[in-house]
Amino acid sequence: MELETEVSILVSDMSVALETSLINSAEIEYSFNDELTVFSFSRFAEQQAGNVGAEIGMLTSASVVILGIILWRQFRSIRDTSIVIFLTLLAIGATYGVSGVLKLEFNAAMNSIPILLLAIGVDYGLHVVLRYREELVNMDSEGKETMADFSKEARIKALKTGTILTSAALVVAIFTDMVGFLSFRLSSQNFLVVFGTVIAVGLFFIYILSITALPALLTVLKPQKITVAKSVKVEESKFSIWSGKQALNPMTVVVAALLLSLPVGAGITQLEIGFDFRDQLDEDIPVVANFLILSDDFSGQNQPPLYVVLNIDVFSEEGKNAYINSMSILDAEPSITDQTGVWEVLELESARDSELREILDSLDTANPEWLLLENWADANQDLTFRYLREDFKQTVISFQAPTLDWQKTVDFVTELDNSLNEEGEASVSGRGLILAQVSEDVARSAVASTGIVAGIILVMLLGINISREKTSQRGVLKGFAMWLPLSIVVVWVYGLMGWLGYQLNSQTVTIGALTLGLGVDYAVHFVTRLDEEIEHDQSAGIVNWISITNATTGRAMMAAAFTTAGGFAVLNLSSLLPLRLFGQVFVIAILLALVSSIILLPCLMSIFGLIPKEEAISNS
Repeated sequence: MELETEVSILVSDMSVALETSLINSAEIEYSFNDELTVFSFSRFAEQQAGNVGAEIGMLTSASVVILGIILWRQFRSIRDTSIVIFLTLLAIGATYGVSGVLKLEFNAAMNSIPILLLAIGVDYGLHVVLRYREELVNMDSEGKETMADFSKEARIKALKTGTILTSAALVVAIFTDMVGFLSFRLSSQNFLVVFGTVIAVGLFFIYILSITALPALLTVLKPQKITVAKSVKVEESKFSIWSGKQALNPMTVVVAALLLSLPVGAGITQLEIGFDFRDQLDEDIPVVANFLILSDDFSGQNQPPLYVVLNIDVFSEEGKNAYINSMSILDAEPSITDQTGVWEVLELESARDSELREILDSLDTANPEWLLLENWADANQDLTFRYLREDFKQTVISFQAPTLDWQKTVDFVTELDNSLNEEGEASVSGRGLILAQVSEDVARSAVASTGIVAGIILVMLLGINISREKTSQRGVLKGFAMWLPLSIVVVWVYGLMGWLGYQLNSQTVTIGALTLGLGVDYAVHFVTRLDEEIEHDQSAGIVNWISITNATTGRAMMAAAFTTAGGFAVLNLSSLLPLRLFGQVFVIAILLALVSSIILLPCLMSIFGLIPKEEAISNS
C-alpha cells in the first residue's frame, strides 16, 4: 500500500525501521553474502529525489570551481572573478524564487538549469569586465603599469563606455534569447514549457545584474594593481589576421561550410529517441537497485501489459457485445497474447461459485439477471477490481503485444484503435504505449521547438536590423546573414548526434533551441563590434576590421565559449545518462556556434555586401 503527501515520508521511515529490525533479529540467520532489504515506493521516491538534488548541488559546485579557474585566467583577479560568480548565483536564486511564486513544477529537464544559467551569467559578466578594461587601456595607457595607476575619472568613463557598448549588444541578444525560449510555451510538452519559462526568467535577471550591479561594484571598489599587459589583450594575433583574410575570398569558406553540411547533416536520419525512465535513475542507490530487480526479475512478465479501455455500461447486452467484439479483434492479431478481462475472471470464478454460474447462464435467456450480476460483482470487488470500475461504467482488457520500437508501437496502436472504434467506444492504453507516445512527442517537440525558436530569432534579427540600418533591404540582409550560420550549426549538431550515436531525451531535446538561443549572442556581439570598427576607421579595410574585431570582442567570445563549455563539461560527472549526454552535446554545440560566428558570419556579410568593399592597406 502506498500513501500520498506527508504520509509517504512515514511509510519510508517505517520501511527503514522494519529493515533494521529484521536485520537485527536474532531469529533470522544470515550467511556472509546474504542481504535483506525492505522496499517501498515512498522510500524509492525519497532517496532517488534526494540523490538527484545532492548530485545537482555537487555538479553546480564543480562548475563554479571550473568557471572560477577560467575566469581568473582571463581577469587575473580573484576579486573580479568572485563578483561575477556571486552575481550569477544571486540571479539563479532569484530565478528559482520566481519559479516558486509562479508554481512551476520541477522536472527532469530542469536538472541542467543551474549550470546553464551559471555558464551564461559568467559569459555576460566576462564581456562587461573585459570591455571595461579594453576601453580603459585604449584611453591613455602610456606610463601606466597597473590598473590602479589610472585616475578615478578615467576608470569611471571607461566603465560607463564599456557598459553602454556591451549592453547594446547584450540587450539585442537577451531580448532575442528570451523571446526564443518563451516560445517553448507553445509546446505540447509541459517539461519544455517550464524549461523555457525558467530559462527566460533567469536570462532576464542575469542581464539586469550584469549591466547594473556589476558596473556599480567595479566603480565602488578600489582598483587592483593588475599589470596592464595582463589585464586585457587587444593585440591582433595570427588567427585574427587569418580570419580577416578569409573574407577576401568568402565564397570559398561558404561553399566549404555547405559541402561539410551535406555528409554531417545526413546523420540526422540516424538520430534516435532515447526517452527511457530507467535513464533517470541512479542504480548505485540500493533502493533503486532493488526497484530494478523487482521490475526486471519479479514482475511476472518481460514487459508491462497494454489495455483496451471500454467506456460503456459493462453489465448490459450492449456492453457484453462490445467486450466480445473487442476480444475477437485482439484474437485476430497474431502478435497479441495473454488477453484477459472481467468476463474471463467471472467465467473462472463460476466454476467454484454455483450462484454466479446461474447468473451467467441467465444472460443468454429472455430474462437476463444483470442486476444480480452487478450485486455479485459489488460484493466481490477483490476479484474484479483489476478490470472493472466501481460504477460498472468502464472495463479494461489486458493483453501483451510487442513494444520494442516506439514508432512501431504507435503505428500498431493507431491501427488497433481504428479497428476497435469501428465496433464502439474503445481506446488502447498502457505503460508501453505511454512511453512510445512520449517518445513520439519528444521527437515532434525537438523539431517544433527548434523550428519555432529559429523562426522567432529570424524575425527578431530582421526587425532589429531593419530598425537600425539606413535601408530596409540592408537590414533584411544583415538579419539573415546573422541567422544563417546558426541554422547551419543546428544541422551540424543534430547530424553529429546521429553519427556519434547520441539520442534525443528529456535533456538533449532542447539542444537545437539552446544552440540557436545562445549562438545568437555570439553573432550579435561580433556584428556589433564589427560595425563599431568600421565606423571608427572607415579606411582600415575588411581584413583589419575583422582582425581587430576577433582580436577584441572575438577573444572575449572565445573566453565566454570556453567558460560555457567548461561549465557544461562537469555534467559528464553525473550518474544520470541524460545529463551526461546533454553536457557532451552542448560542449560541441557551443564550440561550433563560436566557430561559425567568427569565421562563417563575416564571410556571409562580405558576400551580401554588408562590409564596405573599399580596399585599404592592411597593417598585417
